[in-house]
Amino acid sequence: MKKSTFLAVCGVILIGGLICLHLAAQPDTVMKHAPASPLDQKIKDYNERELLEMKVECYRNIAKYTDDSAAVGDPLRGKSSDVAEAYANLATAEIELYRFTGDRDKLLAAMDAKIEALTNKLRAVKNAYDLGTCTSTNLREAEIQLIDALLERKQMER
Repeated sequence: MKKSTFLAVCGVILIGGLICLHLAAQPDTVMKHAPASPLDQKIKDYNERELLEMKVECYRNIAKYTDDSAAVGDPLRGKSSDVAEAYANLATAEIELYRFTGDRDKLLAAMDAKIEALTNKLRAVKNAYDLGTCTSTNLREAEIQLIDALLERKQMER
């Protein structure tokens, strides 16, 4: 009785494994969910807008990953300054895209989002500086980033 049960379980596992391998080897299934990548053979065929959109999507994924890392308390990638920087980078990519498309309303919104993210980053770096976990150079760099974003926004208002 034990041998027949053992053989039946092995047979089920073997068949299940073969089905999984078959499904994993399907190129349509794998490629349908894969994001576009600059490593694609047709990269030279992308226009500038598509490349900018790909860049925004990559930064969006980084921001989401960093945000998720913060939510679970990852000490390496979950600091509030890292989250703020990720969102600032996303806003910078969006600014570049909206400058290209000429959508002024979205451009201004992206600039405001960048200022907000850099303000959050400066607060986080200031807190880290007060705790002695970063240097004054880190604090000054965060201040400069915010000042640059504010200057960029002021120049758009002209």
